Amino acid sequence: MSKTILAVDDDPFILLVVEKFLTTKGYKVVAMTDPEKAYFWAEKNKPDLVISDVAMPGVDGFTLIRNLKANEATKDIPLVMLTATDRVADVDKGFASGARAYILKPIDWDRAWAKLQPLLSA
Repeated sequence: MSKTILAVDDDPFILLVVEKFLTTKGYKVVAMTDPEKAYFWAEKNKPDLVISDVAMPGVDGFTLIRNLKANEATKDIPLVMLTATDRVADVDKGFASGARAYILKPIDWDRAWAKLQPLLSA
């Protein structure tokens, strides 16, 4: 059975790119544009990994990550930030929220895979 990855981004094109790459690696990807719906989906379905955009309207990725870490049902799911900025303050905020890694946009898939593979192998 393949592992499931929840990808959350308000940009459907980014979700399509993420989904295409990860499905070629053999993973099932559930793509969602709404962080609130993603939270409840993750609580019910417990994916093996969550990749979340940071800058989204309404509930941002930092909040989604904090909420997933605070929930007993989802606290152990590895969380990865997807961001267009590598500013130290933003990266630190993401790690403080509970993220285990971050991927920069535009996505360099060799680097992204190097960060994702250990989290998916655990």
